[in-house]
Amino acid sequence: MNNKMINNKILNMKKVSLGTVLISSLVNQVSAQDVPDIGYESDTIEHIAVSGRPMSDIDKPSTAATKMDVSIKDTGRSMMELDADDLKMRALQDVREAFNYVAGFRANGPADRTYIARGFSTSIDNVMVDGLRSLQGGEGGTGSKLPSTFNAENTTFLRGPEAILYGAGVAGGLINITSKKPQTTARTSIGLNNRSYASSDTGNFKRNDTSFNLDSTGPITDESVLYRVLAQYTPSGDHFQDGREIEELLFDAALSFELGENTTILPRFERTDRKRTGGSGYADGVFESTFASGEVTTYGKPINRGKYYGSPIDKGENESTSTSVLIKHQIAEDWKLAANFRHNETTSNALDLYISDSSALENEVGKDLVNRKWVYSAGDDSYNLFDINFEGKVETGSIKHHLLAGYNYRDMDIKFARSFQDSADAVGKNPISASNPDQQVTGPIPDGLVDSPAKPRTQTDTNIYLKDRISIGNTTIAAGLAYVKQDQEELSSGETIASSFDDTLWDLGVVQKINSDINVFATYSRAYEPVKGRYIVEYGNGKIDYKPVEGNNYELGIKGDLLNNNLTAAVTLFALDRSNSTKFNRGDDGWELLQLDGKSFESKGVEVDAAMYFTPKFNSSLSYAYTDAHDTVGDDKGVQSNNTPKHAVSLWNNYTFDKNISFALGLRYESERNDGDYKIKSYFEADVGAYYKADDWDAALVVNNVLDKNRVEAGANWVTVQPNTPRAVNLSLNYHF
Repeated sequence: MNNKMINNKILNMKKVSLGTVLISSLVNQVSAQDVPDIGYESDTIEHIAVSGRPMSDIDKPSTAATKMDVSIKDTGRSMMELDADDLKMRALQDVREAFNYVAGFRANGPADRTYIARGFSTSIDNVMVDGLRSLQGGEGGTGSKLPSTFNAENTTFLRGPEAILYGAGVAGGLINITSKKPQTTARTSIGLNNRSYASSDTGNFKRNDTSFNLDSTGPITDESVLYRVLAQYTPSGDHFQDGREIEELLFDAALSFELGENTTILPRFERTDRKRTGGSGYADGVFESTFASGEVTTYGKPINRGKYYGSPIDKGENESTSTSVLIKHQIAEDWKLAANFRHNETTSNALDLYISDSSALENEVGKDLVNRKWVYSAGDDSYNLFDINFEGKVETGSIKHHLLAGYNYRDMDIKFARSFQDSADAVGKNPISASNPDQQVTGPIPDGLVDSPAKPRTQTDTNIYLKDRISIGNTTIAAGLAYVKQDQEELSSGETIASSFDDTLWDLGVVQKINSDINVFATYSRAYEPVKGRYIVEYGNGKIDYKPVEGNNYELGIKGDLLNNNLTAAVTLFALDRSNSTKFNRGDDGWELLQLDGKSFESKGVEVDAAMYFTPKFNSSLSYAYTDAHDTVGDDKGVQSNNTPKHAVSLWNNYTFDKNISFALGLRYESERNDGDYKIKSYFEADVGAYYKADDWDAALVVNNVLDKNRVEAGANWVTVQPNTPRAVNLSLNYHF
């Protein structure tokens, strides 16, 4: 990683703040004399170590929060970005790993198809690619639960809901992966990435995950037709648990056609082919040290972290194909059109022998011999996604309007099958020792388990939206209005259950320019999320009149460039509430879906993102979130919501030794969390990195969890837990020509 690459990131708003330095600097800057704004000429900005004003990425446009060409500083929302260099320097292979450096977001357990944002459980279909959302990994659950970032130009984390622009279902926050696009300069990179686990419980370098990479771009004939091809192949990648590995091919090919001066057409084809041994995630758990005591209140350390508690024949497969077309057209000097269409098809299946808390399995805490049962799932998913919008600027006297009008549509056709072995039939046939998973019996797969018929489900989402940013002097008022509609159909036991929801939503925000460096903002936005038809069918127990989950999101914050742009920071106070929340409750007849009437959940806190450039060679970035999130009614009233630490902080430090060599140190901390009736202890972890850059090749050595902390990442199933990743040594070599 060269000096230029390191320096480019230092002023990035995607990081975090520095306490008293920030507060005192804000006070000083509010009274400072205005100086002219400096725009961007390119995506790479070098910090100039001379007198004057260096440029800051906080002024760079980011469309995830607004779908408009609006800078991060002028966006009245809490957000953070990690670009391709950030992901590479931290050795982050997918969105789940990226959460370690984004305060306020957190992944849930391995079989859970949600993540946490501001304390609220949010469906993984809110992980978007180029602004369009489909269920990543397929219903069979065998995909990377949160997608790979191998072809990501940047990844944006928007905290809080944005139903106006993206429609029903966007809850605690969204994530958008922007794919790499064709470039005018010809360049090809070939590389090798290897991750080895260097820990005594994984055999020290006996478990290795190696992938081969290609990234090639440039003009085909002239600069009017460009191409980009990215590929990553993992022939046999080891998981840190013995008995689990993956064979994976990721492919992405895009073209860019310039039709005259005003029109660009960008077709893209993506393919994922993934085969796993070790199943999909149902059995991705180990026991922890307090299990043998017969009483678990706080999880102890995971035991046998390097062992797999499923069967030797567990497997999973996932094939996904995506075709898309992005069209951009400059209608006039101040008006442009953007249209994006994607068709995605995914087939997946998974077979797991897993541990369940079903009373019929006769499992007990403290009992070493544990019964397991088979589960099979299969998905056949098809998505059509479309978004078109017009953006323009109009001036009426001293009033400036920045307008956006658009239409967003999603058509889902899902066929999902899942069947479990009968618990009574499984007792004694598939036991495993909690203390020694090598002592296990793998019984036969029940007849008909993998032949379970699929249950079709269809869903359409329609969203018509209008936004206007009205600027009067140094004040900008952002107002939005949208009509959202969702139609669902679910087939169960030969009966089709249909439901339809629609509403008109609005939001409002104010951004006040204090001077050329500092903005303050206040924003109100809405959340609107109909209950999934599948949950109603499977767990409604006859009840079908579920109300949509609705909510309010309030933000008050300040963003700015301070200390001659050597400090870039954003501080946001937020308050979020939900009405009609749902929760699963285990009753005498199994699980049931309950809905809490009225206001039932609230979250409030503060988020800080900043970057500090201390010297021309040393810079730091910090991300911090304080989150107080809990139910306001029911048995869990006032109890901190699951998997939500009150305090989460990450610090990333870069030091440039010379123009070729640099080093990094990352520090991460989270306070205690809840997992249902159990507690997960706080933790501190560290990552280190060393980087070398030459004219035509580069190398990186990154060690994640360098102190090899053995801790609970999340609850997995019953009282098994998902362990954190052991010490991982990541080596990458890339040659460019």
